[in-house]
Amino acid sequence: MRQLHPELRAAIRKAMADPDGAAPFLFDRPESVLARRTHNNLADFVHDVRDELTPERAAGTDAFDVIYLAACYHFARYLHVPEAEKDWNRHACNFLFGIVHALRPEIVPQPLRDHFAEQPPQVVAPYEIVHAVGTALLKASVPAEDRDGTALAMVLFLWARDEARGSASEPPITFNTGTAMTELSELTGPGGAELDPQHLRATGLRFMREAITSLPADDPTRRDMLVTFMRTQARYPADPIPEDSAAAEWSRYMRDGRLDRLDKVIERLRTAVDAPGTGEPERTLRRFELGQTLRMRFEMEGELADLDGSVAELTEALSGPLTDDHRASLHAFLGLSHLDRYATSGDVAHLEAATEAVRHPSIARTAASPAHTQRLTNLAAVLTARFDVYGDIAELDEAVSHLEYAVSATPPGQHDRPVMLIKLAVALWKRGTHAARDADIDAAESILRQVAGEPSDTGPNQQLARLELGQLLRTRGSSRRAVRDLAEAAAQSRTTALAPSQDIRTRLASAAQWAVSCVALGDLEQARTAFGVALSDLLPKLTGRSLGRASQEVRLREASSLANVAATMEIAAGRPREALIRLEQGRGVLLAQGLQLRGRHDDLKAASPELADRYERVCEELVAPRRGPEQRRASAAEFDRLVAEIRALPGFGHFHRQPDWARLRKAAAHGPVAVINVSSLSCDALLLHRRSGRTVVEVVPLSGVTSKDVDRRADDLRTAVTKLVTPGTTSGEKYAQDQVLKRTLRWLGEEIVGPVLSRLGLDRPVGPGEALPRLWWCPTGALSLLPLHAALLEGTGRPGSVYAHDRVVSSYAPTLGALLHARETPAPEAGRTSLAAVAVDAGDTYPRLAALDDELTATRQLSGPRTELRDADATPEAVLAALRTHTHAHLACHGVRDPDAPSRSRLLLHGGDLTLRELAAERLRNAEFAYLSACHSAAPGKELADEIISVASAFQLCGYRQVIGSLWTVEDAMGPLLAHEVYRLMDAPGTPDVAHALHRAIGKLREHERYNEPFFWASVVHSGP
Repeated sequence: MRQLHPELRAAIRKAMADPDGAAPFLFDRPESVLARRTHNNLADFVHDVRDELTPERAAGTDAFDVIYLAACYHFARYLHVPEAEKDWNRHACNFLFGIVHALRPEIVPQPLRDHFAEQPPQVVAPYEIVHAVGTALLKASVPAEDRDGTALAMVLFLWARDEARGSASEPPITFNTGTAMTELSELTGPGGAELDPQHLRATGLRFMREAITSLPADDPTRRDMLVTFMRTQARYPADPIPEDSAAAEWSRYMRDGRLDRLDKVIERLRTAVDAPGTGEPERTLRRFELGQTLRMRFEMEGELADLDGSVAELTEALSGPLTDDHRASLHAFLGLSHLDRYATSGDVAHLEAATEAVRHPSIARTAASPAHTQRLTNLAAVLTARFDVYGDIAELDEAVSHLEYAVSATPPGQHDRPVMLIKLAVALWKRGTHAARDADIDAAESILRQVAGEPSDTGPNQQLARLELGQLLRTRGSSRRAVRDLAEAAAQSRTTALAPSQDIRTRLASAAQWAVSCVALGDLEQARTAFGVALSDLLPKLTGRSLGRASQEVRLREASSLANVAATMEIAAGRPREALIRLEQGRGVLLAQGLQLRGRHDDLKAASPELADRYERVCEELVAPRRGPEQRRASAAEFDRLVAEIRALPGFGHFHRQPDWARLRKAAAHGPVAVINVSSLSCDALLLHRRSGRTVVEVVPLSGVTSKDVDRRADDLRTAVTKLVTPGTTSGEKYAQDQVLKRTLRWLGEEIVGPVLSRLGLDRPVGPGEALPRLWWCPTGALSLLPLHAALLEGTGRPGSVYAHDRVVSSYAPTLGALLHARETPAPEAGRTSLAAVAVDAGDTYPRLAALDDELTATRQLSGPRTELRDADATPEAVLAALRTHTHAHLACHGVRDPDAPSRSRLLLHGGDLTLRELAAERLRNAEFAYLSACHSAAPGKELADEIISVASAFQLCGYRQVIGSLWTVEDAMGPLLAHEVYRLMDAPGTPDVAHALHRAIGKLREHERYNEPFFWASVVHSGP
């Protein structure tokens, strides 16, 4: 220990004799007490007597004088320092005076002397005193950037840490040691090894991390330590990432959005995982990285196989040899993959699986990890999604808290910090909207502007930030009628929609937002441009042929009703032709893609046989089932190359171009087509027909119809027809539901069908001997679930009432393009027809089909070769084989419709189901007519209603030009009666077409004593030319 200067020792002794009048420092000026040099000297004195800091060792020594001097000093500092520094000066004062009071209580100055008389100070271990003195010194030195004071604090902590080994104070002392080291690293330039800033920083962060991990998760001091540690860590750049690592490629991808980076990483990681020579834990860590990268690619490209692969790889990796830190990160990212599954399916079981993963105990145990902010971000993403489902504001508050902490604890240059900021902004926006807190919404806007950067910044994060910013501005602008917000929403969205980026999903959403914002502003010309970008350019890319069917359907949900709104805008601008084009561009997208792969191209074969053969081969590849994503990507790329080559041929410039007016007008060649556009803005009928030798489009505003009306009527009708056929329904309930059905038919007649027929001049009876005119219906949205052909025009629904069936021969067309494709496909030559007749009961699970034999008998009226498959012979494989070899098909069986996942609709056969996806994989060259005597076979799903996904449309897709199907379930015994008449007429001399045959057969059914009610006959519809 250094010797005290005699004068100083004398002053101390004098003060001891008069503690209330001469105690050191208590009567000095504040600036003298708070001087850095004074503070450093006193702390240095304490360090000198560190081994004497007990009453036993200090008694009668110079150390006691130092202890008294330091105690008085910290008392004086306590009186003058800011509030933030008082606690540790008080601790130091009390701990030091504890020794003084134990030996000579009378020399303690007032008012402490009286206070200690009532509550004697505790005598603590020397390391506690040194820790308190060091902490008071550190809190004063850091703001003053006092290198010497900070270094001395570190020295004090290091001694205290060694002495406190195994005690409850070791974690906080170790943490403060690390804090002092990191602070000192910023005040130290490059130099000797002892004060190397990088070494100090690394050691300091390690000490802080060790302290946190040594404490139980529920320790009250751990949270404060963690906050300080993460914010300290955020001040420094992350450890360098090896250039050839997956993380380095992810970082580059997050900045430039190049998808080929992810492709290369996936290929490299698959090789490493599959290589026999890869050991552990490397194999497990590469599997972990593979699962993460597959999820990233899914979020950009939408291939569900990537998402399934992500979940599988991450789940498999959990069984490998992992550190607790890696295990925590793995659970957090598995949670994101489950969250994506929830987003694609709507199944809350996936949301609960995500919640379980992101709350795994290993995440809390490893909160000091550099990766903890990523884990908190994933947790917050799940909590935000849970708020959307359950509405619990506490979960949204927790998400905001985690994200604010994660952002503050992440270095500004870290590649995933912008993602944290975007998620924070979204959570704040949701909370602000929910709780009417403008401050939250303003904060969200500010954050999004920060991330969005300049218009020239086109990385994935910048684009996503602009999308969210545009949505915030549009929503706020619409609610407040703020033109400035709407105008900026349009500008932000336009920038992203037109960006040269591979993030098609974000660009399409931005284009839609751009368009809607322009509509709200009344700028229809710019809205037209925006809708054109969305529907002509981006939508085909969003649902590219490289994706599997299920993946395409998921992505199409993001463009729901976009074409309908675009058509409404074109109608408002006086451009009905363009309205039809918009509907063709945005409806039946998958059907149009599929029909392109099945067309006959005799003209191409004549122009270039080699090119035609190559094109045929790639079409076969794209239709083939059970092909993996990589095979589909290769075939899709080849398809695009071939189309480009074909378009270069003379006369083939329009090959597979999107439909234009020159093509669509041909749909009216054989009679008018009524396209009924249902959108959230308005509902209109677009009547495509011939007038005075020209094809025209007339608009009939349906002012009494809204999209909500249509949805409600469709739900009411579905409920009514279900109860009417359900065993056990009382007669009173049946009457009530029959009235619902008839009210729906009357509403259709008054609001939609009546105005259409009136405008076309088809609302009156035809003259004696005249044939009824044809009319094709092309409804959109939920209107496709309603029987327009059976709309009630006059009367109450009793016998003698007039229905649309009495005025026109109705057929349905999913799209104009599908109708034209069917017309352009040659029908089988006369005398070359043949029939595959299938009749199968589904067993006890479903109601028994007692009339199957009668229905098979009815089909025998059609002449020509036939194959009959009954019950056990009617397996899915046998039925498909029969369909491939016959022109006509009759299937009498149960049908199952899944309204929320229409592609899961199916026909129930023996030993299995014939699914829509199996049908979509067929290319039936000679198919002509399918009669689907199965419930719901013509009813599309409620989800993706404008994709017109039904069993009937699947038969059209695989090659059938004409299809008869059913919108709902009716009595089994009616089937043979209707089929008998249809086939009798089809085989009669002067055979009418299928539409007329069905129309006459229904007319006869309406004369039947039992089946004259519309519940029976209105269920059956015809689709085709």
